[in-house]
Amino acid sequence: GYSFWKVEYKYNDELKQRFMTNNLISGFFNRLERARKYAFGNLLTLGEDNDNMIWGYFIVRGLEVPEEVTDAADYESFNWTPADHKDPKTRAEIEDCFAWEGPSLPRECYDGKTFK
Repeated sequence: GYSFWKVEYKYNDELKQRFMTNNLISGFFNRLERARKYAFGNLLTLGEDNDNMIWGYFIVRGLEVPEEVTDAADYESFNWTPADHKDPKTRAEIEDCFAWEGPSLPRECYDGKTFK
């Protein structure tokens, strides 16, 4: 089976320019290369310069985050929280995350990246 995980960057207060935040997501995805067969997800850059955040959802094979993901150097910089995709609020967040827009996003979406 598969499971959904909400992914949030732990150090959002340290993020400055939005393009730099996007580069941080790109670097994380580069280090997740081994996980391509096990994970699919979106991480979004939300907010404005000097006040932005990284937020998103991943779908992974299995009920736990696979070793191919946890071995990535940046894994510890993110909170991975299991998400109940049957809950209407969570389902709306997942839909808006994958659409890169919508009322359930915590902030306005600047840009995002898809890991596939």
